[in-house]
Amino acid sequence: MYAILTDDLDLARAGVGDRSYYFTEYVDGRRQEPLEGAVSSVACWGDTATVRDEPERAAVDADGTRAAPDTEGHHWGTVCPTDPDYREGLLERLGGIEGDVRLTTLGFPGPGFCRCERCDRRFGRSGFDERDAWRADVLTAFVAEAASRVDGELTATLYPDPYPGSLHERAGIEPEALATHVDGFLVPLCDPGYGTSYWVESLARGFARRLAGLEVSLSIQLSGAEIDPEQLAGVTRRVERHADEIVYGTYPEDAETVGETIERLREGKATPA
Repeated sequence: MYAILTDDLDLARAGVGDRSYYFTEYVDGRRQEPLEGAVSSVACWGDTATVRDEPERAAVDADGTRAAPDTEGHHWGTVCPTDPDYREGLLERLGGIEGDVRLTTLGFPGPGFCRCERCDRRFGRSGFDERDAWRADVLTAFVAEAASRVDGELTATLYPDPYPGSLHERAGIEPEALATHVDGFLVPLCDPGYGTSYWVESLARGFARRLAGLEVSLSIQLSGAEIDPEQLAGVTRRVERHADEIVYGTYPEDAETVGETIERLREGKATPA
């Protein structure tokens, strides 16, 4: 199955591919109304606008460094996942969406986060000996609650690192625990042009093996920008054997490329990259 991911309303409605993922909440803090029939892509803790306007809500590390766009290694602001008011507001918005939902920026923003007073206090009362185990419990509880409020299928986005223990240490995510509550996982493997593509296949295969035996689907997101249809079709062929769905990140100027790529794939004319 082939899909597109876009923030353009007309493109999302254009019928390119089998379905559309539509940005409903962005990491910069912008929000727009969900589109009927599309998968709503919702940023969870990534919210630069909130971190800018209310910096005390940002996740912090042990040195007090905030997860903000101007901090090295961070591309957007990240709210602390234990912020109760933000969490409830997010869950209320998820509950108001009709149809399928994709969660993005799911997790703590790095291995040293979060060490705010609230997180320290909650970890101390939690009964967990390891902080990473506690973080995973926090995130699994959130996803379980989100699943109870979403009336369609729920997809969780995973950081593109399939190696054992990496997601647990990096973001506090345990796919095996989340699989009880979600219908699928989506892994973004994006690179404009794909000058080399062996790494894409390696990571896709790694996730297929990591998720084997779990009752979830695997979607791989590819970039449809700065590439010709033949090259994109070839990259797709290398990874789609490991996935249930390919999702192309698409802007209006890329729509023709992505549409032609899908046509080539369906006609069986693609050649390996």
